[in-house]
Amino acid sequence: MAARKVLTRAESQALTREELIEAAERLFYADGYHATSLAAIAAEAGRTIGAVYSNFDRKEDLCLEVLRGWGSKKLSRLATAIASTDGSLEQRLAAIANWWETQLMTENAALILAAEYGISVVRDRDQRAAAVEASERFVETGRVLLLDHLPEGTTYSPEVLEDAVYGVLGTAVGLAVGHVTELSTKDRSTGILIATVEFWLRRLGESIGESEAPARA
Repeated sequence: MAARKVLTRAESQALTREELIEAAERLFYADGYHATSLAAIAAEAGRTIGAVYSNFDRKEDLCLEVLRGWGSKKLSRLATAIASTDGSLEQRLAAIANWWETQLMTENAALILAAEYGISVVRDRDQRAAAVEASERFVETGRVLLLDHLPEGTTYSPEVLEDAVYGVLGTAVGLAVGHVTELSTKDRSTGILIATVEFWLRRLGESIGESEAPARA
């Protein structure tokens, strides 16, 4: 019988942290953010409450880690879906639409958790700052995806790019909220999202001409 590997302190702590995140995800999704306590998460993970506080200062930090992991997986799948196309705008938009319908609109528990978390930290400056920092990856991914549609080496308006990124992301957030509150259907939200992406791609294309036009005297 092979001897069981003895974990280092760092490995043991990393394992504990992973188990706590997985337990928190299960309880947050099943019972909701506000109804889930750190004690319940510790019990679900088979750990002590002290183990929780050794890894996370408070419930908000643990919830943010759950959402960060969920978001990273979704972004990775979006990038993979777009990379699998032939590069045409039509196929890329179709990939985005399929990702939205199969990867986002089927994740009500995660979307509701994100909304609960957002409301809970809106008055907490430090936690709000942490949430903004975590969201920067979504913003950067949006920049990359939009720029990928432009001809290499072209000059575009940075202001229009930022408007495009936040315009698309803001629309997506609103549509996600509308979905979980049953204000809109999946088909309608998909259509609106793709129309928004197309609008900002056109606007970015127009900004190339604007940026390259000679300055007026």
